[in-house]
Amino acid sequence: MRSLAYVDVLSPKTLEEALEILDENKGDIRVLAGGTDLILQLRKSTSFNGKLVNIFSLDQLRYIRLEGTNVKIGALTDFHTIAESPIIQKHAPFLADAARWIGSVQILNKASIGGNIVNASPAADSLPALYVLEATLTLQSKAAKRHLPISEFYKGYKKLDLRPNELLVEISFNSVKENQIGMFFKHGLRQGDAISVVNGAVLLEVTPGSHVVRDARIALGAVAPTVVRAKEAEAHLKGKKLDEKTMSEVSELVVTSISPIDDVRGSAVYRAEMCKNYVYMTLWKIAEVLRS
Repeated sequence: MRSLAYVDVLSPKTLEEALEILDENKGDIRVLAGGTDLILQLRKSTSFNGKLVNIFSLDQLRYIRLEGTNVKIGALTDFHTIAESPIIQKHAPFLADAARWIGSVQILNKASIGGNIVNASPAADSLPALYVLEATLTLQSKAAKRHLPISEFYKGYKKLDLRPNELLVEISFNSVKENQIGMFFKHGLRQGDAISVVNGAVLLEVTPGSHVVRDARIALGAVAPTVVRAKEAEAHLKGKKLDEKTMSEVSELVVTSISPIDDVRGSAVYRAEMCKNYVYMTLWKIAEVLRS
């Protein structure tokens, strides 16, 4: 395990100073937020010889706000804050559920949502919820700011549309409507503090009274190089009620959107089966809520 004692760490006091540092050190610097993933990665790395810019003290990137129907989260907001936020619990409750599964109490209080996004693990627990919320990422450099749908941020495994001088500063999305219901699911090898074998989120919009699905979003993690939307399954749900036949058909269709691999946590076949099972169970739970 490599010692990091000789890595240069720059600690800006403001966002503007951090962006200046990134602009001056393009490609030769890594951003340190909570560090729950990055420090482990750097200790195992034999190739990194650059600097770190420690943005953990930039409290201006810690907030959760509701502006009209738009929820905005600062990139340094930790997952404990997200899980306990009345705004998130009301306007995106399944994101609060996902936040609780990120890790131990210590991790929840240290890890940031921005770090979870930029770390780009396909098993990251916040990502499926953000995908079905169709979240927008705000990326800022010294010279400019741009907004990007989260689905366009990932270009492949650990490949991001993030320029060397840019910082993820905010995540925003529209709050869940009254006729929408969403749920998060996760399957790990133990009950808590485990990397997902499969995770995902389902968000359905239903016609009031009839419970016919008007719109469907299903996002799946840990089953492809990036989180994926199950487009065929979503299309099959639209215009239908959540009966046994529809739920079974939809759960079978999700495998058309995934490309799982074998690894130490599970085989590709196992992941595919878990994916089908969890989508079915999640649709069943949503149907139960609609019937109640």
